[in-house]
Amino acid sequence: MNKTMGKIRETKQKPARPVRTVLIAAAVAALLCGSAFAAHSFGWFDRLFGEKAALVEEHVTSYDENTTTDITQPAYTEEEQAMIAEGTMQVPDTAALSDTGVSATTENFVFTLESMLASKDSVLAVMRIDARNEEAAAQLAALPEADGYQKELERMLRIGVRNNTGFGTDHRLEWKNGSMGMDMIRVDGSTAYAVVTNNGGEFEPGDRLLFDASYHGQNADLFEIPVPEQMEQELVIELDDPYWKTATITPISFRLDGTSSPQSSDSVTITLKDGTSFDLASVENGYAYSDYGTYGSMSHSGTGAYESDHCKENWLFSQLIDLDELASITVCGVTYPVSP
Repeated sequence: MNKTMGKIRETKQKPARPVRTVLIAAAVAALLCGSAFAAHSFGWFDRLFGEKAALVEEHVTSYDENTTTDITQPAYTEEEQAMIAEGTMQVPDTAALSDTGVSATTENFVFTLESMLASKDSVLAVMRIDARNEEAAAQLAALPEADGYQKELERMLRIGVRNNTGFGTDHRLEWKNGSMGMDMIRVDGSTAYAVVTNNGGEFEPGDRLLFDASYHGQNADLFEIPVPEQMEQELVIELDDPYWKTATITPISFRLDGTSSPQSSDSVTITLKDGTSFDLASVENGYAYSDYGTYGSMSHSGTGAYESDHCKENWLFSQLIDLDELASITVCGVTYPVSP
């Protein structure tokens, strides 16, 4: 967040953004997708996670021109508007919203949200990106092979998603938002598809998700949409650890909650009933992230609310987990059976 804000250009005054709502169809579409779900949208999750994707199929929300979606630009409180007017608060540019679908256009790209999956602490979204010029197309082609250092050095395209609902007196910015990430999954000429994630945030139906983009140091807010109906399936395990109190497991994520830990690392191993065992990204395995569709973790985030001595660590699975097939978890060397 600090890096992003540091890139926002200086401005003396910028008026508050008007809220714009685009209604695509007359009726309100169901957030949980059933037989009417567009096959091409779920297809991306199927390609990412293979046969395991069936575990979350009914919770994947489709976004297309036939879906009614409340899409807006970010709104600011009266206090924020006053800060913007006096130049003490700086905001990114605003992308032009599309009249159909959840889509926004900047000078170099068109960003279209295809589908999304949300839990209480994670968001997985598939974004289509269309380049509007040759330079932008070359950027899309270069992204899959670029490492983190190159992406930062060259300020390559980055898309993020975060909770933009507001933060109560008991929340810090980082605690509510978690860690944002983007991974390219396909580039075909001037069109690309990316998985945009938020790992370790807090999300409830009705909250507003803000998608934004950064390209060569220029930042733009794309659009806000409501958090869809979230996955409710989860398993909570009480831990016998001096620092970590509980472990929460969903088909897409693993979370530890506890108090500040002086430990240099916190190892987690997942074991399934068929004997499959794998470590999540940690200091022990060099934060070795796993490819989509393989057992492991594709991202990790750690957050601490130090004023309340409450910490959490989150891992986003790279292979969806059937909780009925879970045999045990091992946290900091202690194994906890899940079922007989």
